[in-house]
Amino acid sequence: MKKFIKWTLIVVAGVFSLLLIGLGALIIYAKYFDNSQDETVSYYTDELPLNNSDYLEEFEEIHQITLDNYSLYKSKGLNMDSIHDSLIKRMKGKDVDATEFGKILNEYFSALNVGHAFAYLNKYTAAYSPVFIEGRIFVDSPNEYLLENGFKDKDEIIAINGTSINEWLETNEKYTSASTPEAKMLMTALDAMRSWEDTIVSYKILRDADTLEIALPLKKRNLIFDKSNNVNIVESKILHDSIGYINIISMMDPVTEEFKTAYKNLSTLPYLIVDIRNNGGGNSGNGREIAEYLIREPQPHCVSPSTIMQPQDNSYKGTLYLLIDTYTFSAAESFALDIKESGNATLMGLPTGGDTGNSPKTFHTENGIYFRLPTNEPSKSPKGFPMEGVGIDPDFKVHQIVSDFMNGHDTVLDFTIKVIQDNMIQK
Repeated sequence: MKKFIKWTLIVVAGVFSLLLIGLGALIIYAKYFDNSQDETVSYYTDELPLNNSDYLEEFEEIHQITLDNYSLYKSKGLNMDSIHDSLIKRMKGKDVDATEFGKILNEYFSALNVGHAFAYLNKYTAAYSPVFIEGRIFVDSPNEYLLENGFKDKDEIIAINGTSINEWLETNEKYTSASTPEAKMLMTALDAMRSWEDTIVSYKILRDADTLEIALPLKKRNLIFDKSNNVNIVESKILHDSIGYINIISMMDPVTEEFKTAYKNLSTLPYLIVDIRNNGGGNSGNGREIAEYLIREPQPHCVSPSTIMQPQDNSYKGTLYLLIDTYTFSAAESFALDIKESGNATLMGLPTGGDTGNSPKTFHTENGIYFRLPTNEPSKSPKGFPMEGVGIDPDFKVHQIVSDFMNGHDTVLDFTIKVIQDNMIQK
């Protein structure tokens, strides 16, 4: 009897321990991993729910969560101790205010060298991104807010707050999350009309032969309504010589339905150009569905190789060209990789951003600072291409040039059309 009681107590204790472990695991999951929790909260740095005395502890918590969950720092050869120690030293070396702490956080995530690692921090903005061409920043099709404040189409920004563009880019790219040096520089340039701290930014503008200064008020995003954002995700047209053209600007819903509508009208043309330049991604499942209209044989999906993509009955049978650039990211980049590995397209433009995602998840601290990290281990596509850190090379490397931009010409698209026309002549 005593032996039975003894073993009963042991079993009960074991079950109780397992329950405690399970409860602890659930708590940890709910705290850091559960993406079905309340929506993320994004703060302006001067509104962070922290006191100055909280910054060190907050940073240490973020660092520990990153060490536990960021899947790529070893493969990238990052010295996490060095990154941590250098920023901690700065925080201890002076009185850090909220804005400086926000900069430190962004510098920390930038040092992880991946586009899907970032803190949910807001910037004051003009709700507009300029264009970056041959190392120079230009205004292209300004929104109403910029027009109201004195900007014009084709203005070149040559200095920000008295700092030359080259120096400004060099100073600010340390706050930018990206996987390749080219992507980091581009993403920094696109933020020229956003700021972590400034609500009024001075821009020196080159307009024709004149130089002028414009003081631009930057505001919280919800205070600026940008009508230019109200556009279709997919745009299409027939170019001369029966060339179909489909421009996909996002992989977010309802991109698949819009693509199907556009494709229906162009699918029988002998040449088709699909343009995913300036496509920052969205849902890789949408990219997979679109790819099934452009491949000819079954093939594994690069994000989920166990998923076999099947060509649609009306999949494209003509000659396909895919336009890519440094701002082709995430789900758009995995789509480009699927198309490249199909062998059914010629890629034109610039190498992609080198960041398909690696299953990013959202985490948060006890104080409610939210941030995002890739969590999958490094992987390769079905044909052995790295899924992160290396841009997809085009078959023809070509970029927009300033003279074409100033004259309203798309260098990459024009080059692609010429290649098609040359092929027509040869046939």
